[in-house]
Amino acid sequence: MSGSGPTRLHDTTDQAPRQVVHSPEQVELHFPVAGPTTRMLAYAIDLVVILVLEGALIVALLAATPLAQWLAEWLAGRLPDPNAPLVPQDVPQALEPFLLLLAAFLLVQMAVEWGYFIVLETTTGGRSLGKAALGLRVVRDSGLAISPRDSLVRNLLRTVDMLPANYVVGLVAMVVSEQGKRLGDVAAGTVVVRLDRSTRAAPLPEGDAADDLAFRFERAQIARLGPRERMLVRQTLRRHAELDPDAAEQALELAVDALRARLAYAPVAPGERLAFLRALWRAAQRR
Repeated sequence: MSGSGPTRLHDTTDQAPRQVVHSPEQVELHFPVAGPTTRMLAYAIDLVVILVLEGALIVALLAATPLAQWLAEWLAGRLPDPNAPLVPQDVPQALEPFLLLLAAFLLVQMAVEWGYFIVLETTTGGRSLGKAALGLRVVRDSGLAISPRDSLVRNLLRTVDMLPANYVVGLVAMVVSEQGKRLGDVAAGTVVVRLDRSTRAAPLPEGDAADDLAFRFERAQIARLGPRERMLVRQTLRRHAELDPDAAEQALELAVDALRARLAYAPVAPGERLAFLRALWRAAQRR
């Protein structure tokens, strides 16, 4: 959808805000915006995955490298003698190893979390495992797929959205924003949308056997129907009942004229265009 038009927020009758963009063909596309509850559930799934990855990484580092032995020796040299009385001057020295370990753990956690989201969002079109499980996707405000830069910006600002704890800033920002954006989304120009399942298309009208008698098609003519021609027949028949009479008649005329030219078929009377399409579809399905 390169070159899509400006976006706007659209209020629907179901009270669910939608991000609306226009494709280069000026087709209006509606993206339902994900709410805070769904995003929190998706992050909960991601958090479980991240904790598993962090645990596996730590175990792998301790098992595959001399890190465990080095850490034990380093701590032994830093920790005070447990049999000796602890004086106030020794308290900072006793806490130093634990503070350093805590800082190292936090750095590893941030690196894994950033890498997890950035890698997945840029390789799967804006979907982490949690978002994929709940049918969410991160897109740009224009509806286009996010770039590595967009993912980097929105995820680096997680450190701000996490403040003061448990994503309080990010949650407040999502509640206040009409588009459910946290600060990272505002800075990156992205929005999290729902990938709602579309309703199943209605079956095509069966038509009447009399249509088959009124219109005959040679095998060579049916062979000229490619995927585009079959799609044209199918969409015209499906949308015929949904359009107003004037638009339906115009769509029938354009479709029949294009198909007649493709098949080198004789002219079709205006009142028989719908029967012609039905007969053509039935003939194409049989062959």
